[in-house]
Amino acid sequence: MDALKRVDSYKASECVWFCSKKDNYWELSNIAAMPVIFGALRCNSSEQLYQATKYDWDVECSPANAKPGTDSNVKRRILAANNAMGSKMTQKCAVKAGLVRSDWYAPKEIRMHAMLWVLELKLWANRHTFGEVLKSTGNLPIVEKSRKDNFWGAIPMGIGTFVGCNILGKLLTILRDEKFDAVLKGNFTYPEGLFLP
Repeated sequence: MDALKRVDSYKASECVWFCSKKDNYWELSNIAAMPVIFGALRCNSSEQLYQATKYDWDVECSPANAKPGTDSNVKRRILAANNAMGSKMTQKCAVKAGLVRSDWYAPKEIRMHAMLWVLELKLWANRHTFGEVLKSTGNLPIVEKSRKDNFWGAIPMGIGTFVGCNILGKLLTILRDEKFDAVLKGNFTYPEGLFLP
């Protein structure tokens, strides 16, 4: 996975990119509302499941503006969110408090493995939507255009150029080029799941 962290430059005219709902390849975004299923667990988006993998089950933290009776368990609260942005926002207190899994970032970069697992589940559950859009990218590089995140995406630099690690785009390319058929047959990189019962 370390090789994926290389910073690359992409020409907009020579890649497939997405950033917002109006873009042609929006379905590739983790924010896109597409169900992701793992056993009895059903999430509204791949982003929701990804955010839930950041925490152990015993992590407790309540947002400062939480209503009385709000569940203090971070993972349960993320999984109960109604949409992708809600799943991100409800756990900001836990990020600020440093409660994210200790192996999440470098050197292990578990977050990258978690993202690959989530993308595979997204393909499995959405083969005729997400899968068709993914295949329609041909052999072009895939880029998540971002205003500020040059780890998961790439940031516009000048006219028609994106620069960044673009980890999400690279993982989508791996899913398309190396794992597509295997996933559709139910063969996953992490068949037992990742951090969830």
